[in-house]
Amino acid sequence: QKNVAKAFAVDGEKALQLQGKHVVLVDDVMTTGATAGACARVLKAAGARQVDVLCFALVLKPAALHI
Repeated sequence: QKNVAKAFAVDGEKALQLQGKHVVLVDDVMTTGATAGACARVLKAAGARQVDVLCFALVLKPAALHI
């Protein structure tokens, strides 16, 4: 979560287009969910009404995969 805490931003002009919108994020593989969560927080703070995440695969035990 620390790595992506301030990694994403919404341009001020684009924020106007997000007002009240339902946004769908698409992720190929979700490991911890930190990236999707950080993106969703930024989009909601910029005015999105709802943010859903669709992913192709989910890693069930991400800590076991870290090298």
